[in-house]
Amino acid sequence: MAFPSAVMLGDPDFVPVTRSGITRGVQALGVRAGDVLMVHVRLSALGWVVGGIDTVVHGLRDAVGPNGTLLAFCGWDDSPYHVKFWPETWQRAYDDLPPFDPAVSSARRDFGRFPERLRTWPGASRSGHPEVSFAALGPHASDLLTETDDPWGPDGPLGQLVALDGRVLFLGAPLKTLTLCHHAEAIADVEGKRFHEYRMPVGAEWRDYSTLDTFYGSLPYDAHGIDHPVAVLAEQAVQAGAAREGKLGEATTWLFNAPATVAAAVHWIERTF
Repeated sequence: MAFPSAVMLGDPDFVPVTRSGITRGVQALGVRAGDVLMVHVRLSALGWVVGGIDTVVHGLRDAVGPNGTLLAFCGWDDSPYHVKFWPETWQRAYDDLPPFDPAVSSARRDFGRFPERLRTWPGASRSGHPEVSFAALGPHASDLLTETDDPWGPDGPLGQLVALDGRVLFLGAPLKTLTLCHHAEAIADVEGKRFHEYRMPVGAEWRDYSTLDTFYGSLPYDAHGIDHPVAVLAEQAVQAGAAREGKLGEATTWLFNAPATVAAAVHWIERTF
């Protein structure tokens, strides 16, 4: 938010969230120098942040230090993932869609402001899958941003996050957005996984893709009465002791251990399906 609310103005003890406050807050939660850290941010949940989303990036970079790396899930804003289900006139409109370019194409707006801010930060890199792209900033960026036909799998960015003993930080974002759970779905040893086939413009051509269907449901969760499967999987990690809860500004914060989170989610998936 750009200015204090009336409630804040009426509270002389209210303290806005600052760059150093973010650094201290996430370090108190357990973030360490040198961490490989995937981040989910709901900026509005933090309250009044002096400097907005730029301050969040600065504060996180201060916390992980020059040897640490930040990671965010970008996707692609207004990608044609769903187009084949739309009316023909709508589909034809997407014939004129500018092709995906990792250096130019915006991150999805409904992922919040952090992925796009990290993507455009000087020195940041982005992976090349048009639907399942990630941005990273730091010395482990090239290790994380691998190119693979299975971006949710063990060779994708989330698999590399686990291999690097990374963590996932939530700053006010809901646990139903724990993207790491899709990696657990990808590697779990169960039948009946659902995949989505779609076409994307990349460079001078449209290419065919098939990835785990994380939007419509990668497993038959509906048969079990589950509306928000990622939230259920995140809760398994919490119950397994793979996460720590804290507070920053007005927001609830969480820090998940990536390998332990995936192990808990995989165990639940394999037990359930």
